[in-house]
Amino acid sequence: KEGNHEVIIHEVKLVDETQSKSGNPYFFWTLLNDNDKKIEVRTTLLKGKRWLLKQMLAACGINANDKDPEQKYKFNPQMVVGKKVIISVVNRESSFTNFNGRKITTTKSEVNRVQPTDEKVE
Repeated sequence: KEGNHEVIIHEVKLVDETQSKSGNPYFFWTLLNDNDKKIEVRTTLLKGKRWLLKQMLAACGINANDKDPEQKYKFNPQMVVGKKVIISVVNRESSFTNFNGRKITTTKSEVNRVQPTDEKVE
């Protein structure tokens, strides 16, 4: 559902370049809402696209280490699992034409913001 939701970080794991379909490593997060429904989020490690990872860690009280670029986002699962954060979900529609020439429209939900639970929810 679109909007802001308080969730608990249930699990996070690193998917390295050998496991990733694209060849780019990322963190795979499993979040649980108040109904224990799983919400899965990927945060990339690619420079210039790490904004969601930075928000997720900052919401958990972990700030980026600007003095060491190689260890900029260093953390371990014990530092984030069990933490509550607020995620903002948006629904994006996309359309394509299938092999029969029929137009198909799908809706994909994605997390576009993460903030600490102590911030005011808009």
